Amino acid sequence: MGTFTPRVMRLLSDELTATSMREINALFDDRGIALGPPQPRENDESVRRELMRRYLVTLDLDDPTDAQRLTAVFSDVLQKIIHSSATVRDNNDRLRDKWIRILREDGFDVDEITDTVRLNGAAAGARLTEHALNALPDPQSIQDHLHRLGDSVDMDPRLAVSTAKALIESTAKCVLTARGQSYARAAKVPTLVNAAQESLGLAPKSVGDEDRALRQALQSLVTLTQSVTELRNSVGIDHGAEEVPRWVRPRHARLVVGAAQVWCQLMLETLADPDAPWRRSTS
Repeated sequence: MGTFTPRVMRLLSDELTATSMREINALFDDRGIALGPPQPRENDESVRRELMRRYLVTLDLDDPTDAQRLTAVFSDVLQKIIHSSATVRDNNDRLRDKWIRILREDGFDVDEITDTVRLNGAAAGARLTEHALNALPDPQSIQDHLHRLGDSVDMDPRLAVSTAKALIESTAKCVLTARGQSYARAAKVPTLVNAAQESLGLAPKSVGDEDRALRQALQSLVTLTQSVTELRNSVGIDHGAEEVPRWVRPRHARLVVGAAQVWCQLMLETLADPDAPWRRSTS
């Protein structure tokens, strides 16, 4: 896992020394990091470095949430370096290479396509068990969504909401294909969800009155997936909106991602279970 070693922190400190006070405030404020009390230091009169220390003192880097917040700041600064003006492009290319080298050597994961920094092994997105993923002959599409969720929950919660909906849709399609059932290319997510659950004997109507609680739980799962879809339609990145929904926070993304994870896990585990009721009905 990435470690905020002294040399990693020097990367940030050195870069912020040439950054305006307003930009430094925005970097930390945008990631939900509070400003702490004054942090004067002997032999260091830099007001910019002190401002950075005032933000850092409010963080507990042993706390995964705080560590993710500071990692997001590193991502933002690295992307700022990449997109600086062309007049300093050569110097910035060397600086980018230095950042990537040091961050990787100290345990961070850096995606060179997006220049996103993350805590290696500490993704905050959804996880499905190997047993569930092994239900599919090729789980690559599911794993691709899971990887994107790990990158986006804290750094881009609106993207995480869109990806959670895509994870549900891909899982439903994979289940239907595994069960030998076709679906329309233009089918909406609620239609796919209902068809996939029915194909595995998980439709609420398939549960008798003797187990009313299970039937209610399965119906709640259907409602969860519908809510994920509706939220994605209102705040996701896939539709051109006139205004940016700025209220979306990582906690909202975690709620949506958790709902998608619960549904997908149940579907794939049921598909993999050799004793699942759907197998008896098939035989």
